Amino acid sequence: MKKYSRNDLEKGLDCYNPEARVFPNIAAKINNKQRVDAWDVLLILKWKLSRLKDSNSVTVADRNMDVINDAIRDAGENDGKDALSALMTVPGIGLAVATSILTVCYPAKFTIIDQRVLEELNLFPSKLSAIKQENGIYSADDWTADDYLNEYLPKIKEYSKALACDLRTIDRVLWGLSVNRRIEKLIENS
Repeated sequence: MKKYSRNDLEKGLDCYNPEARVFPNIAAKINNKQRVDAWDVLLILKWKLSRLKDSNSVTVADRNMDVINDAIRDAGENDGKDALSALMTVPGIGLAVATSILTVCYPAKFTIIDQRVLEELNLFPSKLSAIKQENGIYSADDWTADDYLNEYLPKIKEYSKALACDLRTIDRVLWGLSVNRRIEKLIENS
């Protein structure tokens, strides 16, 4: 039987449930003007994407960690547009991952753009083609940093205020409602 140290057990639990066990510590790091490290970023990527690839090592290369940390600092001081744009220049980071990073660092200011939430709200960026809208094609890939800040985030904040809960809670609720609809549809079709 392989022997595991207490530290091994803690790391395993951190990787299994990073949102509860690690992300508050990352937010505290940011509040204390500290930098995120490669482990923090890879854990956020794994959480958002449900997978890690060998190519993610490029995402956390030293030169990219500087870009990531500069963007995180900027997001705390500004509206986040430049931070999102900067994060999206890093290989392996699109808008969905960029918003995930900023959500972990600033949970009261940002929320994650997610296909399931887009579907639940029937929400499309204003410039999206009528064909995609008509066919109900929901993807964060169709959104820009401007769209996110001017259309998506205000809509989520509106729901958050109406339901008297924080951004992360409403994000979970909307995501869960999308999953529930899919489950109910599968049961109906069985």
